[in-house]
Amino acid sequence: MKLLIAEIVLGWKRVSRGPTLAAAVVTAAVCLLVIPGFGPEATVRAGYGLSLLWAIQTVMALWAGGTAYALDRERHRLTLTFTKPHCPWVLWWGRWAGTLPLLLTMAAVNALLLMPRDFPAGRRLVAPDLPSTEALARGELELLRAQGRVPEGVSEARLLRAVDEAIRARFTTLAPDEPRTYTFTPRVDEPSGGLFRLDGAPFFGARGALRLGVTLRCGGREETTLLADVRESGIALPIPEGFVRPGEPVTVELCRLDHEPGASVIFREYENVRLLLPGISAASNTVRFCLFALLVLAMASALGAALGSCLSLPVTLFTGTLAALAVAAASLAPATTVAEETANLWSQVSAAVSSFLAMPFRALRALNPLYALTAGEALPIGALAGFLVRSAVPWVLLCSLVGALSPVRDENP
Repeated sequence: MKLLIAEIVLGWKRVSRGPTLAAAVVTAAVCLLVIPGFGPEATVRAGYGLSLLWAIQTVMALWAGGTAYALDRERHRLTLTFTKPHCPWVLWWGRWAGTLPLLLTMAAVNALLLMPRDFPAGRRLVAPDLPSTEALARGELELLRAQGRVPEGVSEARLLRAVDEAIRARFTTLAPDEPRTYTFTPRVDEPSGGLFRLDGAPFFGARGALRLGVTLRCGGREETTLLADVRESGIALPIPEGFVRPGEPVTVELCRLDHEPGASVIFREYENVRLLLPGISAASNTVRFCLFALLVLAMASALGAALGSCLSLPVTLFTGTLAALAVAAASLAPATTVAEETANLWSQVSAAVSSFLAMPFRALRALNPLYALTAGEALPIGALAGFLVRSAVPWVLLCSLVGALSPVRDENP
């Protein structure tokens, strides 16, 4: 334990002596203060600054992890270390953990600079009570298999995931005089208000002629709102304070009152229909966002330390940056179909590699912390814990295994 603590302290001293810490603070100030500025549009522009800062700090964390190991080997400082009873596991964990104070400082600075921003409170999302997509996917897969439309050589899990994704992405059309009703079962402890949201750019064509009626019902109360000249991006209808009551379901009825053939209302029921109810404060949501970012930075630093234990410093920095770009591309790439993935051998290999790279960040992409912070959606603490246990911890353990098993000890003189 003393050796591990000594390595951690040594790593922190190495980072704090250089310009990295000062550069991190200056970069955060530029991205979170200078770029957004102050005024009515500052909160919107803060999202752009955050996106840039996240990318820059990820590269900084990657390089910090790489230099923590590769720099000493390049300067021939590890030979003496490995001649002593110094376990490779202790060395790798000490070097990586030595970068964590830098990452914690970066996250704390980000939180302090974000607190004065007028972000909306983190509202809790409630989805409508719709049939389970898992059960629907199994039924549709059996039907496709009976029709002979299921490709060979594809795993059952991949087929089920493909059908499930298709169900979630399926569009629903709201036709004139054919209302659609959605039931929500929110868990509230006291009467409250909220927001009904229909997003995903559901309105097409002659939007000026659209007439939409939205009726809310809960516990015998009813509120009807008539909407005209709606925005293309969707609607966000306030729910009166005290309308949502404990133990009472909320129903929302959507009805088109016009008969304009040039207008359309098309949306995804599983993704675009939501209730937003009171959740956590804007400050709490900001702290949770910074914790998500901290986990990603720690994963980037672990990747850098793993590469630094095997490669020289220049190759570590170059390869690490390419690896970060590859992971980002795989995580943000549009989904491919089963037919596209099984078209040829190259498609199968590339799909497998892309899926492996994106796997640790799939939950992060679905949650989208940056959008949640700026749009006022609560970041669940359970999702934060799940990302830590299922993604961050296995990632760091895998990187430590690479570092501990690396046969490289020192650069040749």
